[in-house]
Amino acid sequence: MIRILCLFIIINSFIVVECQAGQAGQAGQAGQAGQAGQAGQAGQAGQAGQAEDIMDKCSSKSLTNDTYACFSEESAILKKKYEKSFKNLLAKIKSEKKFVTNFTDLNNDLFSSKKKWELWIDSECITEADVYEKDTGFYGSIYDMCIIKKYASRINYYNNFKFN
Repeated sequence: MIRILCLFIIINSFIVVECQAGQAGQAGQAGQAGQAGQAGQAGQAGQAGQAEDIMDKCSSKSLTNDTYACFSEESAILKKKYEKSFKNLLAKIKSEKKFVTNFTDLNNDLFSSKKKWELWIDSECITEADVYEKDTGFYGSIYDMCIIKKYASRINYYNNFKFN
């Protein structure tokens, strides 16, 4: 007899479905499937749209492993965009240096807050993923979905940062 157990959970406005199949009486996993749908909380339009588009793109994959790979790839791409937006902000501030009252403090504090934010977000996203079994694609995709949402928000923050 094969049993299939599906778990429906809402995590940060994502509907997550996890299904496991296995022989009755066995703890083993024959497979996991994850789908994420955006129930949509748009605090900031640009960030919400970007994260939502990524979630839709990855969730539409027909194979579970393709979905996991998509979230992982998109998370890495978004981290690069995040670094670029931070560098652009620094360049923008430097080009307007004469109008920035506390240029050195602002520059130093941006680096400091960036480092602290990254540590906090990593911890936050690991905490969300820790609900699930480690070393699985599903665990990784929960982490990546969290990273995508948080980094999209931070990119929006850097792109709209007002300093003068």
